Amino acid sequence: MRYEIYIDVVFFTNLLIDYILLRFIGTLFKCAGNRKRAFAGAVMGALFSCGIIYLRFYLKSEVYLPALVLLHGGCAAGMLVIGCNLKKGGLLLKAILTLYFAAFLCGGFWEVIAGENLTPKLFLILGTATWFGSAAWSYLADSIRIRTKNIYPITIFYSGKGYSFYGFYDSGNLLIDSVSGKPVSVGTTEILSEICSEETVNCLKHLKENPEELKEAETVGLNPHFIFFHSIGREHGMMLAVTLEKLCIQTPTEVICVDRPVFAFSFETSAFGKEYDVLLNSRLL
Repeated sequence: MRYEIYIDVVFFTNLLIDYILLRFIGTLFKCAGNRKRAFAGAVMGALFSCGIIYLRFYLKSEVYLPALVLLHGGCAAGMLVIGCNLKKGGLLLKAILTLYFAAFLCGGFWEVIAGENLTPKLFLILGTATWFGSAAWSYLADSIRIRTKNIYPITIFYSGKGYSFYGFYDSGNLLIDSVSGKPVSVGTTEILSEICSEETVNCLKHLKENPEELKEAETVGLNPHFIFFHSIGREHGMMLAVTLEKLCIQTPTEVICVDRPVFAFSFETSAFGKEYDVLLNSRLL
């Protein structure tokens, strides 16, 4: 049996699907990706799909399947690093599995609807339906988090860029910054690592021991200082507080925006849940 494969059709089909999947994964995992990064990752995936077609003619049948598995895994990791800026081992592995599961469901959906009669018009309709379906799923997941667990999607702005995370509404967090008088939310140090340069994070981490290092323009702009805290478990101490540009909290009814929000960070081991990165101050909601 003889098949005709149009490489341009293979490329553009995979480009669209990979872009939709990367945007979906980025939304689901709240990654610091954007449309340009997702498009670049999708181009990589589409080129890989085209290359695999030619590769099967040069590999022996006994090594083709193991090579295919390894190459697909490497391609998926590369797409997620480029498209979603995912670099952590455990999170990257979870994203790879989610990517392939979503691709499996998406491919099955397309095959059931279109079969072998995939016209350009049907291709665009299915692509649009897949996009809106993934967006609806993401919205539903966020709604469940908000209504059942008090976990809200939040966006932190710094240096003109927005970074997406999840924040937990902590009714017991009434911490106030003694310097600015503003409510203080408590975040994980991973937030600092994502929005600031490595040099800035190291400077902030050792600010207490080396206050003379507070010379860098970026560090000064954060207005770093220390605040005292006292928890219900009678723990007390000091945390580093910084001032960022803006905080937006997505609630079921509105988006709450806070200018110049204050965030506190502890570089010691914290007991944050796996589903959120910030303990939102109760005064913000």
